[in-house]
Amino acid sequence: MRLRAVSSWLLSSLVGVAAHMPAQGHLPAQGHLPAPGHLPAPGHLPAPGHLPAPGIARAVAAAEALGARTGVAVCDTGGRWLFRHAAGDAFAPASNMKVLTAAAVVNGLGADFHFTTTFALRGGRLAVVASGDPNWIQDSLHDSAHVFAAVARALAQKGVTAIAGIDLDAGNFTGPARPATWPQDQLQTYYCAPTGPFVLEQGTFALRVEPRGANAAASVIAPFVDVPVRGAIELVDRSKGAVYGAVDQGDGVKVSGRFPRRGSAATIRTAVAEPAWWYEQALRKALADAGVRIDATAAVADQVVHEHRSDLRLAVLRMLEDSSNFDAEQCLRVLGSKVRGDGSLAGGVAALHDEVAKLVGRVPEGSVFVDGSGLSKQNRVSAGLLAAALVRSNAASAGPLLRACLPVAGQTGTLQERFRGTDLIGRVRAKTGWIRGASALSGMVERRDGSVRFFAILMNYDPKKDGLNRDLKQLQEDIVAAIDRADGGA
Repeated sequence: MRLRAVSSWLLSSLVGVAAHMPAQGHLPAQGHLPAPGHLPAPGHLPAPGHLPAPGIARAVAAAEALGARTGVAVCDTGGRWLFRHAAGDAFAPASNMKVLTAAAVVNGLGADFHFTTTFALRGGRLAVVASGDPNWIQDSLHDSAHVFAAVARALAQKGVTAIAGIDLDAGNFTGPARPATWPQDQLQTYYCAPTGPFVLEQGTFALRVEPRGANAAASVIAPFVDVPVRGAIELVDRSKGAVYGAVDQGDGVKVSGRFPRRGSAATIRTAVAEPAWWYEQALRKALADAGVRIDATAAVADQVVHEHRSDLRLAVLRMLEDSSNFDAEQCLRVLGSKVRGDGSLAGGVAALHDEVAKLVGRVPEGSVFVDGSGLSKQNRVSAGLLAAALVRSNAASAGPLLRACLPVAGQTGTLQERFRGTDLIGRVRAKTGWIRGASALSGMVERRDGSVRFFAILMNYDPKKDGLNRDLKQLQEDIVAAIDRADGGA
């Protein structure tokens, strides 16, 4: 097999969302991506001909025979387009939207960016100035219990034993906590967790359930707050049909369901109703445990008490390796806050549009950015745009971080169980994606000769068809294997 490079005058057709895409044809050799900001006008694609890489073509044909409309784009590190099939067509990208989001966030904020949350005394009150830090997670360096304890120690060192109150300064982090286009019947799930200026545990609470006593014992273990748990989880003798859950009622947690009497203790995570409430309750508890009182008459001098910093890299790793919807949306809000002065969800999406335009030259006509995670089914991008963003990011200062955060085939994250039984384990770094009706895989393959090929594979199908994704995932892996094996263009 031989891959042929696509000339630069085709870039707009490959990256852009074309209204009418002609059939695949022979492609001219040795083309390069133009410099950002200087994209050529769309050209006419060559007449129909033979696909230059039969292995890829066979897998694409098999996917389309299953009813999955498929777009594929491949290029090398030099910016040469090696293969395309419907590469300029619009697709719902599912979580491959996070490829664009991660590239925009890292390029826009910088790979060495830190979230900095400031605790300061103002008029006798403790003000917390939001940074949108997404990294406040239990059992990490940024566990809120540890951070708030450090704030209490800093107050004690300054001789402060009482404050007049607590103010959460949201700054420009305004507006809704979730995109309106997210599935409204799933908002209590961990993957639909809310964002905001002050968020702990990725917008969730953790509930520990143990088979002890007349009913299962249930307690909130994160964030570290005093919150009432109402309701009961019944203990049953059979595991079959044992389903249980919890919901944040705003002033407490309600539990319900059935838990197996002989089952092991388990922890579940559920989205919180209002992240800032949990944040303030955790801070209040930490201060009270350290002996700092809330007294409306307290008078202390204005001063900075403590600053807490955490790395952007941690959030990008979760965004790509774990496919965290929360981290994608939260980081996008921080990007909007920093580059546009607008930390709302809309500000984040606008910043995404701006950064993608800087990265690839322009956002192709017909692209639709609704959120940063890809959970919204209304997003539309092309395989060509994703591949272009990957290769351009690789050449930029953000490249090493993005590359390190992508899941590795057979080893980490959402690729841990993929590519098993192949020689691609450890050589493919890629982002997976699935929502009902969309399946995707975009990333890079590190070839044995030392060269790297970047690829984007987008597949859309009738969302009413169940069980199709398993076959599509295998075909995606077949396409990547063919990209790795194909001669030429490296």
